[in-house]
Formats: sequence, C-alpha cells, structure tokens
Amino acid sequence: MATKFPYEKSFVAQLRADGKQAPTILQYQLTLADFFNYEQHFNETFAASQLLADLTENDVRTYLEMLQTQRQFKPSTLNKSLSNLNGYFSYLFEHRIITTLPTFKIKGQPRANDLDVQNWPQTLPTILTNHDLHVYTRLFLLLTCKAYTATEMLAPGFYQELVTIPFSATEQAFLQELQHFIEPRQASTGSPDIFLKSRQRGTDPHLTLAALHKYLTGDSQRLGMPLKPIALRQSFMLWYLDQHRTDSIDLTMKRLRLDLSSLDYYQNLLRRQDLRAAKQGRD
Repeated sequence: MATKFPYEKSFVAQLRADGKQAPTILQYQLTLADFFNYEQHFNETFAASQLLADLTENDVRTYLEMLQTQRQFKPSTLNKSLSNLNGYFSYLFEHRIITTLPTFKIKGQPRANDLDVQNWPQTLPTILTNHDLHVYTRLFLLLTCKAYTATEMLAPGFYQELVTIPFSATEQAFLQELQHFIEPRQASTGSPDIFLKSRQRGTDPHLTLAALHKYLTGDSQRLGMPLKPIALRQSFMLWYLDQHRTDSIDLTMKRLRLDLSSLDYYQNLLRRQDLRAAKQGRD
C-alpha cells in the first residue's frame, strides 16, 4: 500500500511503539494525508520542490484556517488536527529530518468544553479510558491523584509502590492496559520499572523528566488543559483538600503524603482561593 505522506511507515511504527491505539493512529494518518494533499494542490513552493524544509509555520496556519472557515471544524476537532500535525513534525524534528518545527508557535483553539483545571481530578475515570491520550500521560495523572510527584514516579524501583496503592476498578483496568504496553519495554531493557524509554540510548532505560514533558505537551491539546506537573500537583492538592475539609489532619497528611508544614502550605493556598471566590461572588 502506497504511503500518503513522507515517512509514513516509520512514523506509524513510532506511534505503535509509543502505545497509540489503532483508532488514534488512523486519525494521524487521515490528518496527515489530508494536509499533504492540500499542500500539493495549494502550496506552489512545496508542490514544485517536494521538500519538507519548504513547509513553514504559515503553511500550517493556512491549512488550519481552511479547516475552520471552509470545513467549519469545531474547536475540539481543529485542536486534534493540530495535535496530529505537531506529533508528526516533532517526530521529524527529533530524528533530524527537518531542522525547524513549523507547529512550535501555533496554539490550539479555546473550547467551551475544556476541562476545568482546578477540578480535573474528578474526571480521572474518564481520562483513564481516553485512548487518544498516551499511556504515560494517563499513568502520570493517575499517580498524581495518588499524591506522588513526577520525580518519585520516574525513580528506579517505583514499580514496587504500586502494590501499596489502593486502586478502583477503573484504575485497575487501566493498569492492565499499562502492563500490556510496558511488558515489551521491560523485556528489552531488563528493567521492571514502568516509565521506560521507547528507544534506549546509553545505559539508563528510564524515562527522563524532559521526556515525560514531551508526552504531556503532546496530549495537552487533546485533553483540553495544560499538563504541567507542578501545576497539576497543586491543583490536585487543592481539589482534595476542598473535597475533604472535615477530615482529620493525620488522615489528610497520610492520604496526601505530606508533612505538617507542606500541608499548612496547601491549606493556606486553599484559604486564599476561597477568599478570591468570595470576593468575586460579592462583585
């Protein structure tokens, strides 16, 4: 079967290695085939040269504007198209096939149904079943809701913590999906850990914080909120404290894995949040 865009076979192989599901891979292929078909017909420079280097930020913007104005794509669909394009060009950039990233400065469309950043933990069951999101993105959000930091999750030996954590039925189902995804990586690296590189470079098979950020950044448009570890941890802490205001200090410290000074810090943040909400209500 003929490829419909440059480096399709190797890009699809990378998507599979990253644990993307078949429907998501198909979305990538459809978006990219359509994009390159559009460029072939409406981008004279690229049509003449067939060089990826001739595709610019303006070309991507023009294509997205066409989707919005002529095909009347909804913001959510438009953002998914941008996310697919960004994933493809990021792959080319990381493999030094191109030297610039044409999607770098392009931001997604605001959406009426974007997740409420402050209350995202309550949507975790839905997030865990969203196969548009990478397994590592969903695993990070699950473990954030178990009060672990990104540094703790990525540390060698963290897998042993999983047997100490209570999980719901939905979370258990996701962990089975994770096991299916991670087993080939564990076998190839000889490591029992759960955050492992797709391609090992050097002697350390563990995923770095910078690499985790790439997965999170790639999924932020699909999920409809910024995925920044520090901000997500803080929003989880404030959400939990808001939902459990009558719990004892000892129970809260145990559940959130905090010492007293750290708990005081987040409780002060919650009080400030309450004051701002009260002020806005009076205004």
